[in-house]
Amino acid sequence: MGYTHYWYREKTIDKATFKKIVDDFKKVLPVILDLGIKLADGHGEGKPIINDNEIIFNGDAHCGHKQFDLGITWPAKKAKGTCQANDPKHAIKGSWFAGAKLNSRCCGGDCSHETFYFPRDLGKDAHPLPRLMYKDSNGNDVERESNEVGKYFGFTKTAYKPYDLAVNIALIIIKHYLGDKVVVASDGELEHWSDSIEITQTILGYGKDFKIDR
Repeated sequence: MGYTHYWYREKTIDKATFKKIVDDFKKVLPVILDLGIKLADGHGEGKPIINDNEIIFNGDAHCGHKQFDLGITWPAKKAKGTCQANDPKHAIKGSWFAGAKLNSRCCGGDCSHETFYFPRDLGKDAHPLPRLMYKDSNGNDVERESNEVGKYFGFTKTAYKPYDLAVNIALIIIKHYLGDKVVVASDGELEHWSDSIEITQTILGYGKDFKIDR
């Protein structure tokens, strides 16, 4: 449970296309840093791993932000940006049953959450999604969306912490280069991606046509 982004992709991305994804993400990294968002490796330590074979990052577990119990956070309507004050109380705009709703991305003293992991090749242990998801209580087949069948599932639960912006940007870039070969879904609405779209459009010249597939 928690604010999450999802994707359904092919097992292997050709080297030339993956390099374009990586190169464009690197172009946006200085803007992410200028916004005060420090990215770390998958464990929230050290530096992110961004090369021609994989993109792996998380938020900074040692961000130094004020300790505050926010529960399991979720973006409020029209939420965007990152918390500018070192006090998460300024970002709270209501609540839902599990915690605070936020009007901007912030943390309660730990900017890391789940790892964003997007390799060029998923490896031999990866398995494509079958047509059948499950059988309902009446024994009827519940089928997967047709554009998910045969693809490989991935997700990152960000809890709407600051590095969520970088996850959005990475997925916008990935969607730009992979098109229908990737399906991007989100717990958020397109309005929660608006600043990420603006950044990619400004820096990379694309993004304004991005849509969440569902």
